[in-house]
Amino acid sequence: MKKVLAAIDIQQLFIITLGTLSMTIGLYFFLVPDSLVGGGTGGMAQVLAPFIPLPYSAILFAINIVLLVIGIMVIGKDFGGTTLYSVILYSGFYALFERFVPVTGAVADDPLVNLILGQVLLSTGVGLVFNAGATTGGVDIIAKIMNMYLPVTFATGVMISDMTILLANMLVFGIERGLYATIGVLLANVVVDRVITGGSARYNVNITSEIAGEINDFILIELARATTIYTAKGGYTKKSRAVITTVVDREELLRLKNQVTEMDANAFMYVSPVSEVSGRGFSFEVRRKQSRIAKLRARALKGKNSSINN
Repeated sequence: MKKVLAAIDIQQLFIITLGTLSMTIGLYFFLVPDSLVGGGTGGMAQVLAPFIPLPYSAILFAINIVLLVIGIMVIGKDFGGTTLYSVILYSGFYALFERFVPVTGAVADDPLVNLILGQVLLSTGVGLVFNAGATTGGVDIIAKIMNMYLPVTFATGVMISDMTILLANMLVFGIERGLYATIGVLLANVVVDRVITGGSARYNVNITSEIAGEINDFILIELARATTIYTAKGGYTKKSRAVITTVVDREELLRLKNQVTEMDANAFMYVSPVSEVSGRGFSFEVRRKQSRIAKLRARALKGKNSSINN
């Protein structure tokens, strides 16, 4: 069993490493030399680089670490060791390229070619890191905080962050480069979605587990998503088990997969893309109200259990 777990960890780290390397190659050889980085911490570092006498890799690392610390302080333990590994590796790879493979310009003369190749490499890497159960930190942390304290969804938070960085890019490098970078951000979103689950923005998740109640509580309280629970009978075992069905977005899918794996390694889960979803339990205001009610109930139950134990 220990060997299996070790193999899973090694496989996860390998995918994260491969994804981070792909991100760095796209950034270093194609996007940064042509000032085409759009959103994310890469875009922040690009905007700040002309004003700070430090290597790009050092600026990138500093931004990521600051955001990661803020994320841990404000959001909590959602940011695990794999995310920290990805953040450090990202800047580390870039520093190695700066040291041993110095470049004086982008690979191609045409900025459109650099934009497409760079964003495909960068976005494919981001998708691989997400699939391995980690995140790249960066604006995801800002978006999470905005989602917690402002009436915006996570996706809207990411868009606001990226648009702010793009506007700064236009001010520093000119409107033309800013427009190229904007196209790059749009392309990146498409590629990341394709790499993760084939292009859908919403996903139907079905989970069969011995601890369906605990998993259901996580979905209701932490993700503030509605669920449907029904009983299914195994064709081979002939045993009846609870099956949870819910619909989540891309970021929530990552959190849910990690949580289910942590809570029940034997849980059966399958994910399918959803072309359209609407109705109660998916609009922001309804979800926000449900989340508040669920958290209040959870606190009340915890207080009741504590008083009984005392």
